[in-house]
Amino acid sequence: MSGKQVLRLGLAALFGAAYLWLGHLASISADPPLVSIIMGLAPLTASAVVLVWHSRSVGLQLLCAACLIGMVLEIDFLRSNTAWVYLIQHAGMHIMLGVMFGRTLSHGYAGALCSRISCFVYPEPLNDAFFRYAWKVTLVWTIYFAAAATVSILLFFFGPREAWSIFANLLTPVLIGAIFVIEYLVRLRALPQRQHISIAQTIRAYREYSQRTTPR
Repeated sequence: MSGKQVLRLGLAALFGAAYLWLGHLASISADPPLVSIIMGLAPLTASAVVLVWHSRSVGLQLLCAACLIGMVLEIDFLRSNTAWVYLIQHAGMHIMLGVMFGRTLSHGYAGALCSRISCFVYPEPLNDAFFRYAWKVTLVWTIYFAAAATVSILLFFFGPREAWSIFANLLTPVLIGAIFVIEYLVRLRALPQRQHISIAQTIRAYREYSQRTTPR
């Protein structure tokens, strides 16, 4: 790894940590700074912009534009309810991903989402054993997303706000990272005869797969 790559990774890690910590402070504060709500809305706004950019549907473009205008007009209301913004972002994203992964489980081993991503990134043909393993990985991610969304909602409404914020803003990235590491180690043991891609390559493959399969 070159010095520039290390620097980029370090800066990305610092930015990510700052974003998560600011989100945590904003979620538990009665009067969060404006920058916290702007950063909280950034992922949703970026997703909407990307969706509009790649879509040719006029109706979808108008809907996203209306949502963005609504957020700007109601910025004071959102600022006084910052925790709700982070809840919608956290639980909503997990529900969306859970549905995305879960709906492919009924398409057979080769049709599961992790199987499709594997076909996209691995240069050599994949056998039935790999597809069965990828189906199980898809199931694990589906269970995680469903469980995380459920815990997030329950903690938000029935637990201390600080506990919910720690789970949503600080613990979630650790859990996701742990799943990637554990899956990689399990894959090395479950499929020892196959050359495996790294965790970073797996993440890049999912991003590229998502970009190429985005409806236009």
